[in-house]
Amino acid sequence: MSGLVGSLSSKNVLVLWGAGLFLCGAVVGGLLVTRFFAQPTTSPPLPLVATLAEAHRFLDKGLDAEAEKSYLAILVRDPANPEALTHLGNVAFGRGDIDLALRYYEASLRQDPSYAHALWDKGIALRARGDDAGAIQAWEAFAGLFPPDSSDVVQVKKWIAEAKAGLSSPSAVLLKLPESLMNPSKRSADNLRRGEAAR
Repeated sequence: MSGLVGSLSSKNVLVLWGAGLFLCGAVVGGLLVTRFFAQPTTSPPLPLVATLAEAHRFLDKGLDAEAEKSYLAILVRDPANPEALTHLGNVAFGRGDIDLALRYYEASLRQDPSYAHALWDKGIALRARGDDAGAIQAWEAFAGLFPPDSSDVVQVKKWIAEAKAGLSSPSAVLLKLPESLMNPSKRSADNLRRGEAAR
């Protein structure tokens, strides 16, 4: 009988081990199944600096639709971002919508009145619209941010002189906008460095 008792306890131990392994397998399997069938989690958004850099690369490549989407996504995260606002203005200007471009530049300047890119681009848009006085005012504000001998200030001073000549000329309406003003997203490397430093 003692052999029977010993075999029953061995069977009990064996059953308990089997039940334990089954329960562990069920728990682990349940966790794996829920992970397998669960909706995939979205990856965390890029840091704002990386997102801005990516959007700027789109703009530089002429991929305005992608740039616009990226800058609008940035504004969802940071509604007062002057760089995104300014570059949305550049996208609008590139489409020929000067009024919308100016609204974006103004919004940018409300966030940071000394944001160099917005001043530069606002001057270009105002000149394209025929508002030489407004362009002069924007460019003078830009010129006040940097040393007078910097290449961008020298360029802006040339544009100011042209605009002032246009103000005093009766044929100013017939003057064609200089080609160098037609694409505000193509700035000199000097302006890009200084604009970011001024921010």
